[in-house]
Amino acid sequence: MKKIVAVLFLLLSTTSLQAKGKPNPADYPVKVHISATHFRNIFAQTPDQCDLLDADVIVNGVKLELAGPALVIEKRFSIIRPGDYLAKLTKEVHNQDGSAFVQDYEILLPDGTIWKCYTFGISE
Repeated sequence: MKKIVAVLFLLLSTTSLQAKGKPNPADYPVKVHISATHFRNIFAQTPDQCDLLDADVIVNGVKLELAGPALVIEKRFSIIRPGDYLAKLTKEVHNQDGSAFVQDYEILLPDGTIWKCYTFGISE
């Protein structure tokens, strides 16, 4: 009986670990092309701090600037390479006539990292 319980416990543990693994790309239906990324120190207390990672992107033919927390790899701020990525729109709020809006995105990187960001700018 103890062996059966132990085997069931291992199977359930393995299943739950797999569920917490890499995100499913199918959950990210929006195609985003990143053409440039750079840091912004707008809230930094000292010059060596980077508060925001800023990206110039095209989403559905619209040129946007996205910003979010700077990514950290091996205790260093890092940038995202230009290229095509999958994303999902997690929040979208408009005023009554649609002239002002807020959008939040999650960008899925190839290694499974998710960069949470928001619309910081827009251009024609």
